[in-house]
Amino acid sequence: MADNNKSVVITGAASGMGRAAAERLARGGWQVLAVDYNADNLAWTAGTQVASLVADVSSEADNARIAAEADRLFGGLNAAIFNAGIVGGGAIDEMATDAMRRVFDINLIGPILGIRACLPLLRRRKNPAIVVTASTMGLGGDSENWAYGAAKHGLVGLVKSLSRELGWEGIRINAICPGLTETGMTNMMKEHAPEAHQAVAAGVPLQRWAQPDEQAAVMEFLISPAASYVSGHALAVDGGAIVGTGLLAPATGKQRAMFHGTSPE
Repeated sequence: MADNNKSVVITGAASGMGRAAAERLARGGWQVLAVDYNADNLAWTAGTQVASLVADVSSEADNARIAAEADRLFGGLNAAIFNAGIVGGGAIDEMATDAMRRVFDINLIGPILGIRACLPLLRRRKNPAIVVTASTMGLGGDSENWAYGAAKHGLVGLVKSLSRELGWEGIRINAICPGLTETGMTNMMKEHAPEAHQAVAAGVPLQRWAQPDEQAAVMEFLISPAASYVSGHALAVDGGAIVGTGLLAPATGKQRAMFHGTSPE
């Protein structure tokens, strides 16, 4: 592929937000290397302009292969989106250690290894940008989801620290913190527990789940010149869900958030 100075690598690109980002950026003229751990999951790239690579992001050797393939295809990188992630939870005294380690290896160690591997390629381009997919769970916390939440909190801390460390080189780094989003991780709830799926959305002021392309649009913004002075930011893309106090549900139109009559002091 010829170098048009719009090249990007995207991990976790088989489905959901990663695939949406790959397709969106390809439509916008970006050269895209889509990475996932399962070859079958990348079948969608066949016959497209999107290049693909099978790799395990928790492997240092595989991250080196990702960077080498991006170098071969593009001769450098303008952007890198580290989106690969897995869910995993359980009570603090019940979750298996191996399961815990896998959550951290994919969600936190993976992006760290990816950044380290891709930095030489990013340094070859002007105004390069990095985006990592954290979560609103990286800004708050939920019971029995401590491993995932801790890993995502780690990503937010990583972004803040690296924005200070890499900024002098002109390298920007930001985190996207998605809220409820219709992906493969959530489709099981929609299929097997539709009432719960709908009830969860009722806690979002916009009263719905996000679509993957809505998250991809924010990724596109963060690596674009339009965000040329945005770095070290953890941007919640959650329909306004996490800004509440937790004391009252959002107003829905069918019901008010709280009683507005008069009451004694």
